[in-house]
Amino acid sequence: MGDEQKLVVERSGPVTTVTLNRPEVHNALDRDLSEQLNHAVREIRDDRDCRVVVLQGAGETFCAGDDVAEFNTWDDEIAGRQIRLYQETAKIIEDMTMMTIAKVDGIAVGGGLELTLVCDFVVATDRSRWGMPEIDWEITPGWGGTNRLAAFAGRRKAKEWNLIGALFDAATAEKYNLVNRLTTPEQLDAEVEALIEVLLEKNPRTLERTKKCLNYGADNIAVGLALEAEWIGRHKTEGVSDFRDRERREQRRQRSKRFWQD
Repeated sequence: MGDEQKLVVERSGPVTTVTLNRPEVHNALDRDLSEQLNHAVREIRDDRDCRVVVLQGAGETFCAGDDVAEFNTWDDEIAGRQIRLYQETAKIIEDMTMMTIAKVDGIAVGGGLELTLVCDFVVATDRSRWGMPEIDWEITPGWGGTNRLAAFAGRRKAKEWNLIGALFDAATAEKYNLVNRLTTPEQLDAEVEALIEVLLEKNPRTLERTKKCLNYGADNIAVGLALEAEWIGRHKTEGVSDFRDRERREQRRQRSKRFWQD
C-alpha cells in the first residue's frame, strides 16, 4: 500500500478490515488514499473466502471526506477523474457479495457519510457527527450524497443537509435511517463483533442473494420480485442440507431473533 500506510487492510479468517489511516486530518481522502482504497476494494471484491468487510477510520474518527487542502492543485481533468474514481469505489462496495459494515466514530461527513451509504450495516458511536458540508466549499457531492442520501432519509432532509451544510448528531442520523445501531465508544468494538458473529452464522449464498434483492428491488420492485422468485427455486436444491440441520438452525435462530432488540 505504499510507505505512508494511508490505508491498512487486515484479514482475520473470513473478515477483512479496511482502515483509513490519516487520523491527523480525520482520515480525509487525498488522491493517494482514494486510489489505495479503490485498489483495495477491487481485490476484496474478488476474494471468495471473505464474508464480512469492516470499513473504519484510524483514531477516534471515521472520515472527513475529501482532503480540501488538495483542491487548489486540481484542474478540471483531475477533478473529473477523482469523481469517477469515487463513484466506482462506492459502487464496488455497494455491490460486494460479502456483508459490509461501516464502523463509525467521530466525524462522518461529506465523502465519509457517502461511504456509509453503500455499506449494508452502520454501527456508530453516540458522539459521532454527520453532515454534507460541500456546499460551503462550493462543490457538489460526487458519490451519493444527493441521490443515495435522499433514498435513505427522504428528499426533504437530503435537501436540508446538502443545501445548508449543517452538521447533525448521531441521534438524528439514527432517526433518519443512516445508522442501524448506536453505542458508546467503549462498546463499539463489541457491537461490531456481535454483528459479525450473527452474520457468519447465516448461509453465505442466501445472504448474497437476499442482499441483491434488497439493493435491486429498492430501485425497481419488479426486478426485485423476479430475483426472489428465481433464487427461492435455487434454494430448494442448494440450501436444503443446511435447512435440515435442525440444531444448527435453532441455535442460529435463537441468537438472531433477539439481536438488537434491547
